[in-house]
Amino acid sequence: MKITENFDNLAITQKLFFYLSSIFLIIFTLSTIIESMLLDDLLTLPDELQREFKTLAKEAEQYISINDTSGLKVWEKTQKYTLYVVDDNNQSVTNNAIHPYIKSKMSFSHQLHKPMNNRVSKPMIMIHLSSGLHLMVQLPWQLHPAERAKYYLWTVRLCVSAIFLAIVSWLFAKHLQRPLKHLQSISHQLASGNLSVRAPNTLNSNIKEFNDLANDFDHMAGQIEKLVMSHKNLLRNISHELRTPLTRQNLAIHLLKTRLQPEQVKYFLQIEDDANEMNHLIQKILDFSRLDNQNYSVKLQRTLLMPIVTKVINESILQAKSTQEIKLVTQRSDIVALVECDLFAGVLQNALNNALKYAGGSCKIEVNILLDKDQVVIEVSDNGPGLSEVELVQIFEPFYRANNDTTTEIEGYGLGMAIMKYNVEQMNGRITAESILQEGLTIRCYLPTVK
Repeated sequence: MKITENFDNLAITQKLFFYLSSIFLIIFTLSTIIESMLLDDLLTLPDELQREFKTLAKEAEQYISINDTSGLKVWEKTQKYTLYVVDDNNQSVTNNAIHPYIKSKMSFSHQLHKPMNNRVSKPMIMIHLSSGLHLMVQLPWQLHPAERAKYYLWTVRLCVSAIFLAIVSWLFAKHLQRPLKHLQSISHQLASGNLSVRAPNTLNSNIKEFNDLANDFDHMAGQIEKLVMSHKNLLRNISHELRTPLTRQNLAIHLLKTRLQPEQVKYFLQIEDDANEMNHLIQKILDFSRLDNQNYSVKLQRTLLMPIVTKVINESILQAKSTQEIKLVTQRSDIVALVECDLFAGVLQNALNNALKYAGGSCKIEVNILLDKDQVVIEVSDNGPGLSEVELVQIFEPFYRANNDTTTEIEGYGLGMAIMKYNVEQMNGRITAESILQEGLTIRCYLPTVK
């Protein structure tokens, strides 16, 4: 138990060294076992060569059977192998001269069907003849089985090493991948807005470095959560605090309005417009804070979309300039989705207001409702100047406004698109933006349909 705990506390470099050393020992052991099992078969003469030597033994016996020593002597010299017919004392029966080196090798001769040694040499092969004599054949080194066996053995070593390393590497990679994937999943949750997510409680890794990384991640997530919550609380509190003096100011403005001289009215109207704009901004901030509150909940219900869409379009037409056009493309009036009516109407109204403000004084806006499998798609397209890819990435961020000639001339707070995104997500949907510069912007809202 203590050994296991000490091993778990080792650094990953020490564990890798231990694993690699163990793998090397296991591969070496397996290769040795497999080689010992195959060695005898690999070092045995091939069947074809054994048959050839047995044929030579039969030819020698034919000469011996007719007692033709001179013919046997000539036969020995005409063979492609160095061979001799000898007695039990390794003396040539044909009186052919035997080199002392060859004669010494005869004392260590090998049986025809037995394995050779694993060293490439020119061993003597002994074949017993029926007459009690022996045929000694010197095996050329080119035909020695060890010459062929070394390639087989290297192949076995490579195969064993490759297979075992592949299995162990896969298992080790899975072992490392599990906590990394978990950390990746947690980081994605943090990036999507779940600031309360934490790693160590669910990581369960025995790798010290990963646990340290998870602790650092938790510390970072905690700091980010504090900063974001502080920012939200500060924004919400300031907005609430500003409403009281602004309310008093509006009341004072209305009381003062009746006492103004005609030449003072234009200055008063500017003050009134500024106050109304400040009220509108604060209301937007409070709406955004309300949507961003995790305790905020909606009640989705089966809703026929066409009446809401028609109503919102008619209201937007009244706000549009005479040179601006809003057109409902779809003709289907039976499309139903799971939405909250006020939130859905707010999303469509924001999309149309955004198009009317930024698409230009003579823009054409099209609204379309489509069915796509198990979801409803609401498209709002315009033919305005559009946005760049960089701007599209940030368009749904709070307080973001595109930096171009059109947007700088128009008043706004950068909250409309962020509120649209939160409204759609509250209805279990998603929102996307697609644009080509100088060709317009398309907003798509994907909402769940009724199954």
